[in-house]
Amino acid sequence: MVFNTHFALAEEYDLCQSQIDEYQNNGHILLRNVIPESEIAELRTSVLRSHEALKHEEEDFQKAFRITQNLWEINDTVRAHVLSKRYAGIAAKLLGCRDVRIYHDLTFFKEGLGKGKPTPWHQDGHYWPLDTDGCITLWVPLIDCPVDMGPMSFVSGSHLNKNAEHLPISEESDEYIRNLVEKENLSVAPAQHMNAGDATFHSCWTYHAAASNTTDRTRIAFAIAYYDADAKVPIEPPTNERRAANLARWFPGAVPGGPAATEKNPAVLFPHD
Repeated sequence: MVFNTHFALAEEYDLCQSQIDEYQNNGHILLRNVIPESEIAELRTSVLRSHEALKHEEEDFQKAFRITQNLWEINDTVRAHVLSKRYAGIAAKLLGCRDVRIYHDLTFFKEGLGKGKPTPWHQDGHYWPLDTDGCITLWVPLIDCPVDMGPMSFVSGSHLNKNAEHLPISEESDEYIRNLVEKENLSVAPAQHMNAGDATFHSCWTYHAAASNTTDRTRIAFAIAYYDADAKVPIEPPTNERRAANLARWFPGAVPGGPAATEKNPAVLFPHD
């Protein structure tokens, strides 16, 4: 048996205190060269193949993007990235916790030529069934992603509230958050050009959106969602159908008030704790 050891994925990312402060103040940050250049092509190929293998499970969110989830369970290269200490180390430092666990991974494919519609403003926290605010998502394009391909915009500081928690991603959430931004004069960080391997990290409570993809290529992006390794499952039942479905799917066997730690949620930095 031949093993690809992916040495670059074990190399610590040079994250400074000012970047940690930026994330904790704003609820989002763009970091360059998170995925080592030597690893991008293989990951892209593996993500495309795995997405195709999971095509029967694909979800299309209002023509804004197409997703498949938990590719790491069927592909060794994707698994090496999802369980990379390099990425998890960034997530843990930004959150200020000792370790992170995997919630799930997912693709974000947005069609070109305007077929990939704008992604409405929303808070991911609507979907997260955990008793912690220590939730963070790494989002990385696997091809160069100019602004007109639809990278994400964020509302800085919005992670400090849960005003849109009750709304799933929709035209309603988009209108609600746009009104909040205008009424409260909130600061919008516009989308920036991202090279393949650059990554944004955002809190599950940060308002975010993406424009339509008007290029002639599909936006190929991949994400890994992490949370504080010491998080628990809420004692109270899930407050909406998507949280209930996600609790059953991503935390099988977990009990209310108990640790959010199943075989689907490995700790990454200290896997034997």
